[in-house]
Amino acid sequence: MTPRHQTTTSCDEHASVLILVDNPGAVFTSEQVMRLTGVSRRRLAYWLDHGIVSAEVDEARGRGHIRLWSFANLLEVRVALWLRESVSLQLLGKIVRKLRQRGFASPLAELRVAVVRGRSAERVIIQEPHGTWGEPLSGQLVMELVLPLDRFSAEVAKAAERDRKLRRRAGAIEQHRGRLGSTPVFAGTRIPVAAVQRLLAAGWDASRIVAEYPGLTPADVRAAAERQAG
Repeated sequence: MTPRHQTTTSCDEHASVLILVDNPGAVFTSEQVMRLTGVSRRRLAYWLDHGIVSAEVDEARGRGHIRLWSFANLLEVRVALWLRESVSLQLLGKIVRKLRQRGFASPLAELRVAVVRGRSAERVIIQEPHGTWGEPLSGQLVMELVLPLDRFSAEVAKAAERDRKLRRRAGAIEQHRGRLGSTPVFAGTRIPVAAVQRLLAAGWDASRIVAEYPGLTPADVRAAAERQAG
């Protein structure tokens, strides 16, 4: 017999679940977030203003504005897009605000989320840290759930890697305000130019440096040397 405070239900085979893949080293600009997830600039700005998603760094500096996104933030955007296919923006906002009140900084990336498709309406349910599933607004528990594929983390990670490879330009150096302390890095990588310059000063040749940093090429080493020579 099912306890009174719990309900028995199930979702169809098309419901989806998300699992967070922690990738603390990834940093993305707003342009990358839009490119990797497909979210529009207008929708992203609206979601930020209404607290549905958040950016790791979001602050005004002088006359400009710095906004950088972690992998978890990127995942939040992807999950929000998925949820909007089934639930209203109003309900999505209520769920996120409720979960943030409970102490989850990035709830859409921290918790497993599923949509249960019923005869009259869709229900959003979450898995609590201790393992039970329930409705985030009412707190009502769900006894039975068919869990489908959790594909979004792998999908976003693959898109980010493809984007990194497309942006990789051998011999080019780039610098982004707010990223790695605005340190010059080799384009498409997080490797500081100064790291290679120190090795050059220590007498390392290009082949040894490339062996140390497999993501670099001799053209990158030459660019570092030319920059060092001034």
